[in-house]
Amino acid sequence: MALPSFLKHVRTLEGHGLISTAKAGRVRTCTLNRERLALVDDWLAEQRRVWHERTDRLEQFVTDTAEEQP
Repeated sequence: MALPSFLKHVRTLEGHGLISTAKAGRVRTCTLNRERLALVDDWLAEQRRVWHERTDRLEQFVTDTAEEQP
């Protein structure tokens, strides 16, 4: 990955409060914001649960439909 692309990602993460950065000379240090990342993790866990339920229902529908066909 090229440096400009990497820095764009870093700026996006920083803009959303997921990390903070400090620059000293040519060195940029990134620090994770654990509280903000925990919020993202909670949201992702909820989305995972919702989609698992949806795909389970779809699987059940497809299985039931296949069994009904002669």
